[in-house]
Amino acid sequence: MRAFIDTSSLFKKYVEEDGSKELDSLLQEVSEIAVSPITWVEMSAVVARRLRGKSLTSQQAAWLKSEMYKDFQSFHRVVWNESLEKVATDFVYQYSLATLDAIQLASGVLSKAETFVTSDRRLFGEAQKKVRKAVCI
Repeated sequence: MRAFIDTSSLFKKYVEEDGSKELDSLLQEVSEIAVSPITWVEMSAVVARRLRGKSLTSQQAAWLKSEMYKDFQSFHRVVWNESLEKVATDFVYQYSLATLDAIQLASGVLSKAETFVTSDRRLFGEAQKKVRKAVCI
């Protein structure tokens, strides 16, 4: 099964926080992870923010970046193209989504994943209208 996992949930794969156990359980059923073209930048921003906030040491941040990089090589990455821009723009108007949330939802739809996974309640609500199965962890 292909699952589209947005940044808010994917980070739980690397750092123990609320929802990490649920994600681990879900990943047992997943054969392929799909991500948005913005996910790498967003994941890096979270690591950098936590490093600046001192909730991660430089060694932990280096390990996280290394693990994320290895995993990203095997993820299906949605391509940034005119189709993605059109769908994301439509979602901004349809659902009043923030820019990055619209890109995540559009990426999830275009990835043709069986499941859309997020930790964002608002995004989850809109995803339920557009994808076969949405999960909020």
